Amino acid sequence: MIKQHLLFKFNRFSANEVLTAWENANKSKDVILLESAKSDWSIEVDGIQNISHQIFEHFLSKIDVFDNGVQLYCKEVYENRKVKIENYIVSLQWISLLENSITMGYWGDFVNVELRSNIEYDNGIWKQKNIYYQ
Repeated sequence: MIKQHLLFKFNRFSANEVLTAWENANKSKDVILLESAKSDWSIEVDGIQNISHQIFEHFLSKIDVFDNGVQLYCKEVYENRKVKIENYIVSLQWISLLENSITMGYWGDFVNVELRSNIEYDNGIWKQKNIYYQ
């Protein structure tokens, strides 16, 4: 049986909580810290000057969907490779913004692994384009 702390983290982010963290964040710095003590996460955001706040807020309102996509990807890779689950459990650490794209950066919780998820903004819709290990 897999221990509780070794499960993939689906539905980790509440849109309201993330948007509140964004609203309360100090946006005068180059790197903005979004955090929630209640849900135990913190995310560094850089490149906010490259995108409108309104478009970024639209992304943040859907962050759970994109994060769940990453968690599902990790779960599927784990199930196909049958290596220890610790190799595939990751948490969102940073977000980097460009004009029409976002990269979500993940670090492994138990092993030294990095993962990226690229999301693009096209015609008012955010789409997860690819997920890959570094």
